[in-house]
Amino acid sequence: MSDGAAVLPLTLGVAPPRPLPAAPRRGVRVEVVGCHRRFGRVVALDGVSLTIEPGELIALLGPSGCGKTTLLRALAGLEELDQGAVRIGGSDISRQSPHQRNLGMVFQAYSLFPHLTAISNVAFGLRLRRVERTARRRRAAELLELVGLAAQADRFPHQMSGGQQQRVALARALAVEPRVLLLDEPLSALDAKVRSQLRDEIRRIQLELGITTLYVTHDQDEALSIADRVGVMNAGRLQQLDVPMAVYDHPVNAFVAEFVGSVSRLPATVGPAATVEVLGRRIPLPASTPAHPEGTPVDVLVRPEALRARPDPGGLGMVTGRSFRGAVSRIDVVLPGGVRAAATVAGAEAIALGPGVAVAVEVVGAPLFVTDPRRDAG
Repeated sequence: MSDGAAVLPLTLGVAPPRPLPAAPRRGVRVEVVGCHRRFGRVVALDGVSLTIEPGELIALLGPSGCGKTTLLRALAGLEELDQGAVRIGGSDISRQSPHQRNLGMVFQAYSLFPHLTAISNVAFGLRLRRVERTARRRRAAELLELVGLAAQADRFPHQMSGGQQQRVALARALAVEPRVLLLDEPLSALDAKVRSQLRDEIRRIQLELGITTLYVTHDQDEALSIADRVGVMNAGRLQQLDVPMAVYDHPVNAFVAEFVGSVSRLPATVGPAATVEVLGRRIPLPASTPAHPEGTPVDVLVRPEALRARPDPGGLGMVTGRSFRGAVSRIDVVLPGGVRAAATVAGAEAIALGPGVAVAVEVVGAPLFVTDPRRDAG
């Protein structure tokens, strides 16, 4: 283990978190410029550039093999770039070794030393830096208090729950005061409730410390709920980087629209005056839609909340499934030609929409994107 790139998994404890005594530190700017990385014939990074502002948390989303983890590892110095540069605080660190970069890293796996107590685990990186014993134990105690584990300071990992162990690991990485925090799928091994609670805890601590953070995840809810901006990657390229609402409501292409959230792809025809005809209704085209001659067949991508399904014996749709999701239910429908769509229905309206019920489906909201069905626009 290097003393600069502290490895830290994360988990949930039981005691309420407490504020860190030290004043928040101002984060540094991180710049990734024109990064390329190839593994044989596989292009992992294809000219990726992004800037993380001081104290900002950016979450990267994308399918397996899209390059998001390669980008994080390149920033950490664990992956060598074929081309491009990485800058932290204005300084080019592309040729620095991982321990010289002073970054904190979070992985899925636990990484506590089983023979050390919680407070000794937290103080480990400070010991490697030859910090005086009293000072490092004081710092370690402060951070255990921050993550709500002051009472567990003298326990060994096997005496703590998995959630408590991961909180200790988080405190250990923060103890060395890394300039940047890098998190690679840190919560994927946890159950849903613990994952939800811990992601909020990570965000609270990140904001309190003001540390610049890059968070790689496959979980869209995680990314959209805690990030200042969300980046969506595919085939080694950054497709879109924007605030969560913009990525969800205004995707730049069909890939982003279909990867983030749920969408229905419905056949339609371009109508007059910048409109499109879909499911028997004419609606305005999104402003981003390229010009198409009237009568051109297209596909319209719409969110479930932009579709309405209602019982209708003469309807052309058939309900194939219904799932309860709190205040709303999702209704899955098959339309003529085998086209599948999903609509959101509020409250008691969903009771009458069980499997096998004939329904009419109409578009009641703006489409996300319009694409040529003959080619992949993403």
